[in-house]
Amino acid sequence: MKIAKLASAFAGLVLGASALQANAIPFEVDITVDNSYALYYGTGTAATNFVGSNGDWTNTETYTFDLPTSNFIYVVTQSDLAVAQGFLAQFTNLLNNSRFYSHDSQWQVTATGLYGSAPYTGSATDLSALSAQVVLANAGSNASGGWVATSAGEANGAAPWGLRPEIDAAARWAWYNNNGSSNPTLGGHDHDEYLIFRISVGASEVPEPAGLALLGLGLLGLGAARRRQAK
Repeated sequence: MKIAKLASAFAGLVLGASALQANAIPFEVDITVDNSYALYYGTGTAATNFVGSNGDWTNTETYTFDLPTSNFIYVVTQSDLAVAQGFLAQFTNLLNNSRFYSHDSQWQVTATGLYGSAPYTGSATDLSALSAQVVLANAGSNASGGWVATSAGEANGAAPWGLRPEIDAAARWAWYNNNGSSNPTLGGHDHDEYLIFRISVGASEVPEPAGLALLGLGLLGLGAARRRQAK
């Protein structure tokens, strides 16, 4: 029998639909951005909550917060247009320790073309400004023509950044690419910044994890053993 495989990359590994019935999921976020960022979450049309920000890529910040299952995470980024740029992070579901990274395909990015005016605080003004850009991106009315796929660059540990602490070596730097570069994370360039990265809690279906398949085999074996005992 073919077992249906349905799991959200953002919600993590789930054992049945009941695991997604909670209103919120606790997440730990380990993040750095070259050159600066602000972390928010909200709905598909508005940023409603500010989490934190930083402007020093040599630091890795860690945040823990509850993420409503219907929401998006938003990461606002801007580079200094010199040497390199990138978004590097890992997001851990604290309910089951599943994890995803900044380069995963479920991420979207949009370019505002408003370099120098990135919203980096939790003020009403910044929340409103970011929300306005989300609406424009949803309509395809901005520098990138809406939400597009991200471009993955170097792995954590590569030059010029070296290994960023608290983030797995499996994570890769990601960015938006507006000039056809083979790797938009290297070489200073204004990729129509500032940028907004986002991912939905229910982003997409992913293949059934090997661990979940093994659990299924174990349950089948247990059922067979019980049937033998009942004979």
